[in-house]
Amino acid sequence: MSNYKKYKLFRSLFILLLFIQVSCSNQKFDKNAWCEREDSVFPPSLRPYMLDDLITNNKLVGLTYNELIARLGMPDNKDTNIVSYAIVVEYGTDIYPVYTKDLEFTISKDSLIMSLRIRESKDGN
Repeated sequence: MSNYKKYKLFRSLFILLLFIQVSCSNQKFDKNAWCEREDSVFPPSLRPYMLDDLITNNKLVGLTYNELIARLGMPDNKDTNIVSYAIVVEYGTDIYPVYTKDLEFTISKDSLIMSLRIRESKDGN
């Protein structure tokens, strides 16, 4: 095979891989895919790819808690004034996560979503 053909093949593969990466890294929010779980420990696998669309193209701040639940399903964690949805959980060699990424919402006393933030934690911190 000539160098020119190798170059064309490499270039075609590179473009294909780039296209796949771009198309997979930013997916439209879909409630069913957001809520679909294969395992009770790990968050649904498509959440990281839908996160950007969810927070960019959906008005979440200002919703009531019940409206948030209707839109995103039940949260993975709920404290007094914070609810969160796990986006990524990575484990090392034991049972404790080494990296987590969560979408957190602050809720007012009258059940309104006041703010949201992406919270990342490495090595359990």
